[in-house]
Amino acid sequence: MKLWKRRTGKHQLATLLTHSIFVTIGVLTLVVVLQNYQVNRQVVTQEVARSKLQTSSLIQEIFTFRLESIEIQQDSYSRSLSLVDSLRGDSEENISLFFNGIDQIDPDLSPDFRFITKGEQMTWNDENHRFYGIDDQQLMHISHDLVTGSDWYISQTPSAMGMRYLMIRRTSLIAMSNGEVVGDLYVGIVLNNNFSLIRALLDGSNVDEVVLTVGSEIIASSLKTNARHIRWLEEYSPELNANDFMVSRVDLTINDVATFITVYTIQDNSHIALLMQGHYLWVGAALLVIVLIALYSRFWLRLRVSKELNNLMVYTEQSIEAKQEQRFEGSEIAEFNTIGQSFQRSFKRLREQEKQFTDLFNYSLSPMTLWDTSGQLLRMNPAAERTFCKSDELYQLLLDKLIPQIRMAANGASLTGINIAISDNTYRWNFSPIIIDNQTRHIMAQGQDVTSFVEAEHQSKMAREEAEELARIRADFLARMSHELRTPLNGILGVSQLLKTNLTKENDIEHMDVLVNSGEHLLAVLNDILDFSKIEQGKFHIQSRDFRLYEIVNTIEKTYRPLCDENNVQFTMQSNIDAGQWVCSDQIRLNQIMFNLVSNAVKFTHFGSINVSLNLKAYGGDTTLDVVVEDSGIGIDNSRLQHIFEPFVQAETTTTREYGGSGLGLAIVHSLVELLEGSIWVESVIGEGTRFNITLPIQLLDNEACPEDNQLLVKPETLFDRPLEVLLVEDNHTNAYIARAFCEKYGMKVTWVQDGYNAIEHLKHNPALDLVLMDNQLPSLGGIEATKIIRQELHSSVPVYACTADGMHDTKRAFIDAGANYVIVKPIKESALNKALIHYRDTFFQTSHVSNVDK
Repeated sequence: MKLWKRRTGKHQLATLLTHSIFVTIGVLTLVVVLQNYQVNRQVVTQEVARSKLQTSSLIQEIFTFRLESIEIQQDSYSRSLSLVDSLRGDSEENISLFFNGIDQIDPDLSPDFRFITKGEQMTWNDENHRFYGIDDQQLMHISHDLVTGSDWYISQTPSAMGMRYLMIRRTSLIAMSNGEVVGDLYVGIVLNNNFSLIRALLDGSNVDEVVLTVGSEIIASSLKTNARHIRWLEEYSPELNANDFMVSRVDLTINDVATFITVYTIQDNSHIALLMQGHYLWVGAALLVIVLIALYSRFWLRLRVSKELNNLMVYTEQSIEAKQEQRFEGSEIAEFNTIGQSFQRSFKRLREQEKQFTDLFNYSLSPMTLWDTSGQLLRMNPAAERTFCKSDELYQLLLDKLIPQIRMAANGASLTGINIAISDNTYRWNFSPIIIDNQTRHIMAQGQDVTSFVEAEHQSKMAREEAEELARIRADFLARMSHELRTPLNGILGVSQLLKTNLTKENDIEHMDVLVNSGEHLLAVLNDILDFSKIEQGKFHIQSRDFRLYEIVNTIEKTYRPLCDENNVQFTMQSNIDAGQWVCSDQIRLNQIMFNLVSNAVKFTHFGSINVSLNLKAYGGDTTLDVVVEDSGIGIDNSRLQHIFEPFVQAETTTTREYGGSGLGLAIVHSLVELLEGSIWVESVIGEGTRFNITLPIQLLDNEACPEDNQLLVKPETLFDRPLEVLLVEDNHTNAYIARAFCEKYGMKVTWVQDGYNAIEHLKHNPALDLVLMDNQLPSLGGIEATKIIRQELHSSVPVYACTADGMHDTKRAFIDAGANYVIVKPIKESALNKALIHYRDTFFQTSHVSNVDK
């Protein structure tokens, strides 16, 4: 049979409020009671602890005082002349009379027994030890244990009356005339039933009872009932309790040395027990008051609140059932009145929202459909009916296409932007579950005809793919053109440099200089085109290294001052850069920026001056390089000034015809400055000149920590101390001729092959080569593939230096990944080849005489 039944109905507000008040008051009351009880308990506990500490201190001090008093008395008469003389005369009677006189003066300080020894024999005793059942032999045994020292000695000795616990102290009897030790005086205290000690502890410690124990054995107490003593000892606890008596324990010490003697003190504890009982009664009374308050509150709330609450509930039910706006009549309780008015406003807003939703559904130009969770179409708006009810086939196609998404949305998924083709059109659908009471009841599907947008996206994708393909084709074309243009340039510049060294006539040398300068100019234009192409493709990389910044200043001045002098243009170079200052940046790109700006100034300035300044400036903890290139040339019109850094743009449309150039120089400068995280701006006036300002962040290095520049050219005849065996892989006869001529200046023996297959065959039969110079674009087998075979199939470690006319970064990276050790860009200059061979000497030459085939 069930004794109780769990209520499953709704709770009344009065009951909930009553419970809340009861719990609140109850919790607050219990908190106050517990806090008060805890505070009082802590106070009482601290007071009890303090009282126990005081009692312990008093007990120990009384015990110590009694022992020290006996010590002082014993030490005082140990030097008595009459006692020493009596001992020397073996007069036991005089000794007994001496101590009897002392005991009569202060009987409280008299020990329980005394005896005197001389040597190994007892010469006198007061016979009191026999009263305690201790014989002479036991005294002598104790004296033997006290050979040295004058501290108290605690001993337990069996006697005829049971085990006796003794405290013995020895002191020497000394003749003051000559300092002779004539004997040893022993005093003893028997702790068993030592009522004088118990009385002294009671009088001095203000306790009710005192019990002296050794371990669990009671040897002395203020009362004679041992059973009561044992009960008290069992009630001992260091914590506060509600017992009738408070028991404290003191472990006695002598000269701060612990002993096995324990003193228990008993005090009346009834007042503390009464205090704790009072707290319990007070808590009970508080709980009774809480119950009465709760009962009264329940009665009052039901009488006062239930009526108003019932009116509010009736209004709510009528408003829901009527499905139209009802007026709330108000309530005498302010909170219920506010709630009723809020309900009235909420019902009004709900009906307005329902009307807005209905209007949106009915008048929307986009198709909207309402579904249940099982995939049944419940309702369509007019737009959907016009679109999908033209035929049964179209209507069925709508159902077949949307039901899978409807079922996904029924599981809680919110699907947006789903493109679904229905017949010849494409619609973008949004599926939104309608959730009521945490359950999906319906699904709203809204579609939009995006056929034109999808077609536009398709066309845009095709255009983007076509543009990417055109960019790839242009990059490949530039790479091929780079190779095709650099190959004849290599022949022009190479032969020109070789011929120049053999010319003696000044007129011939000038003609050769024109040829070399023309080739260099053509190479500069080609480099501009390739650099701009790499910048456009995002393949241009900054490579920082350590160098002396003054090298740029020196190079600019030596290069352009003679040109300005020839044109009668004043050239001024200003700099605060120390000749030994090292920095970390991309030296090649800094040179490229300066050469582009200064060459433009020289090109467009026919008279006047060109001023170039490079200055280091510190801003806080950072350092910048401030560059200014100012000329008095033709200037730039304001209308074209804002486009001056765009590619293929020059100051005027006639500039290209008059001055030449690709129109890419300033665009490359602007891109390089951005890559170096700097800034550039220009000021110009037509007919007065132009001023370019650049600010670049730069990292200064410690000059002492930087190595000396070892990249200077070395004379060919001194670079190697023996001829090198070199394999030249080059398909172009002109390039091969130039490369062989350069190599022979270094005393090298060059073997020439025209493709990658011949190079591999030659290495198979001649593995002890010193160096391979490998071209990139070769017939049959390219240079990159040939290098991979040398490393992976032949397992050869012969140094491979790539010589490519394709200056693209990807080509260089591909050669290095294939196993090449160095990359030289064509057209090959003698200085570039010299640096490459210096790299070979420093890296490989010391082991070049050893076979390069891995064992």
